Amino acid sequence: MAGGQLLVVRGGKLIDGTGRTPIEGATIVIRAGRFERIDRDANAPLPPDAEVIDASGLTVMPGFIDGHGHLEDFQGELYLHLGITTCASINIFQDGPWASAQKRGTELGKIRGPRIWMAGRAIGGERVETDAPDGRSIRGNIVVHTPEEARKAVARKHAMGVDIIKVNEFLPFDLLKAVVAEAHRLGMPVTTHTIDAIESAKCGVDGIEHIWGVGNSSLLYGPSRFKLHEDRLGGLIDQEIAGSYYEPENYDRIIAAMVENGVGWTPTIAKWLRPLSPSAKRFQARESDILDNPLANLPGAVRTVTELAYSKLFKRYSPEQLERAKIGYDKANEFIRRFVKAGGLLKEGSDPPRGMAGILLHEALVMDVEAGVPAMTAIQAATLNAAMVYKKDKDFGSVEVGKIADLSIVEGDPLADIWATQNVKIVVKDGERIDIRFTGYKNPIPSFYAYQTLPMELEISPTAVTQGEGPVALTVRGEGVWPFHKVMLKREFGGIFNFNATELPTQYVSKSELRAQIAPDLIAEAGTYTITVKGEGEILPESSRAHLIVGFSG
Repeated sequence: MAGGQLLVVRGGKLIDGTGRTPIEGATIVIRAGRFERIDRDANAPLPPDAEVIDASGLTVMPGFIDGHGHLEDFQGELYLHLGITTCASINIFQDGPWASAQKRGTELGKIRGPRIWMAGRAIGGERVETDAPDGRSIRGNIVVHTPEEARKAVARKHAMGVDIIKVNEFLPFDLLKAVVAEAHRLGMPVTTHTIDAIESAKCGVDGIEHIWGVGNSSLLYGPSRFKLHEDRLGGLIDQEIAGSYYEPENYDRIIAAMVENGVGWTPTIAKWLRPLSPSAKRFQARESDILDNPLANLPGAVRTVTELAYSKLFKRYSPEQLERAKIGYDKANEFIRRFVKAGGLLKEGSDPPRGMAGILLHEALVMDVEAGVPAMTAIQAATLNAAMVYKKDKDFGSVEVGKIADLSIVEGDPLADIWATQNVKIVVKDGERIDIRFTGYKNPIPSFYAYQTLPMELEISPTAVTQGEGPVALTVRGEGVWPFHKVMLKREFGGIFNFNATELPTQYVSKSELRAQIAPDLIAEAGTYTITVKGEGEILPESSRAHLIVGFSG
């Protein structure tokens, strides 16, 4: 929501996002939420009645854009704290009112968080069945079978205010062409998962997501490429290890097709491979700083998945597996380096289901520079390049006259040490200075789906007890159990479901088993009780139910 006041930011070193030489001691005049004037003189005359921000000794950059976000209800303050003023939320599920309400709420200033560019559910094709299961189908992709269905799916998204069209890798290329043509007719960008980056580029997509999109494409033999992809989706091979099978001798043909067709690319390697970065200790220290802040109000799942990246490689992997992961890391860096050197449009993003939103973006920029990308290009990957891929660069992505006034002002020089991008001191969004402190804020419209997987079916033992018995040792089994899951107990009264649940003391046993204890006073009354599993710190999402029968004692 554009601010109406007059704001001046003066004295800082301006890196404007265009790639031009930085301006030392710039004066930036903002009026009605847009950049009105940019002077090279820190002592330039100021408009009367302007609010002045002294940025002396700091570096001023465009507000960062998370080019591959997966928006959750708890991420708003986290993004603002890290100077990220826009989240491109390209979830492949949840296409309904929740994301729209979040977008509208932030526009109105009713929800604390970044601006939202939403995609909603991906448009895709029927996935080819194999013995390797995955979550694509349960995530609810919009399946289309004809060009007409594809065009209608795009038109419907446009009508509901979607900003970005996301496509999955199972959509046939003739239908992908139809999606792209209709989206571009309506002025919408298309970004895609793929296992054939060359054909996707020829279809005219604006962006390709993930290292595996280009890495799998390097396997020229189609069945091998598809088998590697299916095994990765089905959990038969880890992404960290899958990268070791990529074939760098075929990178140039992929890069050439992407550069020729102006396709942006987002590596998203930080979530998996940041433990192998030379900067891993810096990453962990900053992650802990946020996780340990009680006012950040992050669910337990965020700590678990953030720390898992390190424990997985260094505690669970065998020496052979770790060596495979390092090979994959080197091959990813090689593609990043060669892609940028060839003139490829690098875009960066968090991809946070396996890590912490926001900080993953900054970690990705560090890893890009470590791969050989110039620091200025890395900054553009999270500013102007992201805006360009999503066709938003008329208003966003750089500090230029007439554009929306978003700024991230940091301590340190990111051109000398790119990690300074996360050292945010001041944020301006829509021409207004934003409070970047953690406050314990709770989103007024909480999410109704879980941040991580919840068991789809539960089995409990015992299934029946006597009132007042106990304490009862309850075993709960289901696929997709995490250490942050808690067992919940509720009682149904006369067929009316009671939402006042009790969280039971819970012990994580394995990926498929939890143990909980039910105190006698919790089952003092005979009746039908429900057992569910819920993520710690999440308000609404719960697993399917199992029923515990509490019979009379006499």
